[in-house]
Amino acid sequence: MTMSIAIIGGGIGGLTAGIALRQKGFSVTLFEQATEIGEVGAGLQISANAVRVLNALGLKPQDWQCSKPKSVTLHDYKQGDLVTSVAMNITPDAPYLQFHRADLIEKLMAAAIDTGVTIKLGKHVTVSETGPNTVLIDGQSFDIVVGADGVRSGVRDQFYDGLESQFTGKIAWRALVKATDLPGPPIQNTRIYMGPNKHIVMYPLRDGKLINIVAVEERATWTAEGWNHAGNADELRNLFNGWCAPVTTILAQVQSTIVWGLFAHPTLHSWVKNRLVLLGDSAHPMVPFVAQGACMAIEDAWVLADQLAKKPDTAKALQAYQDIRKPRATKVQQTALKSGSIYHTANPLARGILHTGMRLTSKLAPAIMAGHYDWIYNHDVTAD
Repeated sequence: MTMSIAIIGGGIGGLTAGIALRQKGFSVTLFEQATEIGEVGAGLQISANAVRVLNALGLKPQDWQCSKPKSVTLHDYKQGDLVTSVAMNITPDAPYLQFHRADLIEKLMAAAIDTGVTIKLGKHVTVSETGPNTVLIDGQSFDIVVGADGVRSGVRDQFYDGLESQFTGKIAWRALVKATDLPGPPIQNTRIYMGPNKHIVMYPLRDGKLINIVAVEERATWTAEGWNHAGNADELRNLFNGWCAPVTTILAQVQSTIVWGLFAHPTLHSWVKNRLVLLGDSAHPMVPFVAQGACMAIEDAWVLADQLAKKPDTAKALQAYQDIRKPRATKVQQTALKSGSIYHTANPLARGILHTGMRLTSKLAPAIMAGHYDWIYNHDVTAD
């Protein structure tokens, strides 16, 4: 008898898990509380470690509508001077892709449907019981339930003993600008501008038609965690008043923005509770500074499906999934938490020393700068 698996959450992790599990022969039903799976946020980055998973699933994301930056450049905030540059997309086996989230979701949704995943939209479901053999969702029995309902996971809050998240002292802003509204040559690569207590990232989406903007500032207090709080575009511009022309010029075109607080989530003791298992941001929410939230969820999806297919004992398969994924995801989670502050050095002398060190490293030992996150990008869960 085919094992029945329910997935709660129709984001990138949930959809990828549905595809991977169906390809292994499981019966999969995905529940999403939104009436349609569409845009939340804007741009996201999919590095080689996650692209390998999508390719192993036969999806070929390199052929989808995306941007493929040739480099990531870091700049000083005042004059826009280049501090260092890291080459990207040098070889076909190490792709780094930038998507409008809606475009990626659309492709994953189509692939899930083609694979045979049953998708039920507009379904706010509740896990009513989890036992050693089955899990009940609104009275319906499943062999396994996957909680993929994101950073504010109801499944996690209901069934897992986790400590409260802590505000990091940073908030993030997000906006989109039409490339045709900007003067000068088009932005083709990823740019990061670093200044006292804040930084801003910009990169192209949809083959350069849109520019995605993410700005991060340090702030003493914040109350709400989430992705859908309307921000004030003038307030965003005022935050970067006096910065270099590339920053002020693009912010002048911002019409609307969203803002959210960045929270640190303590590591869960376990992702597995009987036949209930967590995946992606439900298991390991992370701040965006190494752009690995979606990538870790994609890796999770592959390993979960792989272990369930390899091990007839479901409990052992779920435990193996956790044993494989938890150390890596936790390390990435902690790395992301530490990485944002390097951009925000406020003391001019300290910032000058830091930037000089970056320039010298880039010039004298470029492999060190380029290889800083190789342990993330070079990993291949499909080969394990």
